[in-house]
Amino acid sequence: MQLDLFDDNIVQTKGRSKKHSENVTNRTATNRHKMTRLKEEHVLPMHNIKNKKETCDFLKYTLTLTSIYNVPQIIFSLSKALLGYELKEYRHFNSPCNIEIPENIRDEFDLIGSVYQYLTPKYNRLNQGSFYTSQDMIEQIISSVRILPNETIFDPSCGSGNLLFNSKTTKPSQIYGIDTDPIAILCCKTNYYLKFGEKAPSPNIFCQDFIQFIKSNKRQFDYVICNPPFGATINISQMSENTVATEDSLTYFVEHCATISSNKSLFILPESVINVKKHDVLRKWLLNNTNIYRIDSYGANFSGTMFPIVVLCIDNKGNNQDHFLFDNKKVSKKATAKMPFYYFRPIDEEDSKIIDKVFKRKAQSLKGSVFALGVVTGGNKDKLFDKKVDGAEPIITGKDIHKFTISKPQKWLKFDRKNLQQVAPTELYRAKEKLLYKVVSREMIFAIDYEGRLTLNSANFVIPKNLTISTKCLMGLFNSDLYNRLNKMLYGENKISKTNLENLPLPSLSKQQQQKMEHLIDTHKYKELDEFVYKIFEL
Repeated sequence: MQLDLFDDNIVQTKGRSKKHSENVTNRTATNRHKMTRLKEEHVLPMHNIKNKKETCDFLKYTLTLTSIYNVPQIIFSLSKALLGYELKEYRHFNSPCNIEIPENIRDEFDLIGSVYQYLTPKYNRLNQGSFYTSQDMIEQIISSVRILPNETIFDPSCGSGNLLFNSKTTKPSQIYGIDTDPIAILCCKTNYYLKFGEKAPSPNIFCQDFIQFIKSNKRQFDYVICNPPFGATINISQMSENTVATEDSLTYFVEHCATISSNKSLFILPESVINVKKHDVLRKWLLNNTNIYRIDSYGANFSGTMFPIVVLCIDNKGNNQDHFLFDNKKVSKKATAKMPFYYFRPIDEEDSKIIDKVFKRKAQSLKGSVFALGVVTGGNKDKLFDKKVDGAEPIITGKDIHKFTISKPQKWLKFDRKNLQQVAPTELYRAKEKLLYKVVSREMIFAIDYEGRLTLNSANFVIPKNLTISTKCLMGLFNSDLYNRLNKMLYGENKISKTNLENLPLPSLSKQQQQKMEHLIDTHKYKELDEFVYKIFEL
């Protein structure tokens, strides 16, 4: 039986709407509001450095050169120093800048790429979607790919060529790469000649727009290995009308790269691509149009970022299996198709049975309820107090919320709406009964506030509407072992979001069942409560 796991309409995956703009930007990029700081921030690519002190000192030295020379001139000089000769096509970058490279750092992995990363401010990298991959991770990814001497590999956002030159290729003719950044291509070509020698033929590495390349290129490659730009803006005005309809540039990279590979495609992606609602169109397309055979988690492996990443692998040559491996756990594609928003989650057959049973009892949800954000002060250091001061009142933070209880608030705030960055309507904070939850948490942690107190944005809340169960019973369900398991199976995020809560199924409970649940909560018999919740769903 096909289960109705969620009510939202899924965006159409074929035929772009005229409402979509020509320029599409990936929405994964963050921190744009911190523009001034980011424009001045240079991140050392520690994930790629072997000789920590010597190489970091050298990188910092190259940054001092930017007061005299521009970045292209510095990179050109570095290329000439590494190769022992200059790349003629980049002579227009030539300058009196002469860099000497210490012998003990010449063996660094991708030295020229590391320098370019470091010299590029974080703001520019966010705008370009440029995040370079760690050497350890590259080696792990490439180790799973066996490229024969007559096979080709293509990287459509090659940067300095990390993925290409760590592949087990032996011939220059096997390697193809493009990137829109001309300086990245200079780095890539430098690494090409370092790998294959000065007499190697001109490389198949070009400074070219991805969409234009897809439009003009008619060939396929055996392998496509790609770290798509997270945050790039691309022009889709001339793309086929059969392209996935989305406002997310990363989706276009994945879709088209998956279709030009005759063997395997590997994509390095932020974890959000597999478990955040806004990427549902891509996940649906992948399930319906490709043979996903593996997803592996790698944690936070990009320099200057904190988000975890995954590698998604598509097999265009093998038989279409009814499952894929997620961190070596066999996951049913049929079960994935029934997940809310097509979330890719490492759920096995037993998990799938639990999900089915819970959703079969779905009678209602929190859709239509009132969700509210805790106060965003715009400066906690100046506006939150550690003790009571005149005009201030207690404010509940995420740290104060525990399952079923709220500890005495340790912070105070002067509730002056004009002096705060973002505030919900006052009457919501003053509600006689509201269900609070800790926002940043893998656990579901809920408690009821009966005193109309303020909450900080680490403690959001919901005022249930149109439910046939009491707020106390709702708290009991959400704090239960079953719903915590369900939350981890369905979402697996390190935060509790409105969207995810809205799509959790809620059962219909009899008056007697509600009375029993409330009694178990009031008497703090939480283990018995867990057992009772399992029985409600016949688990």
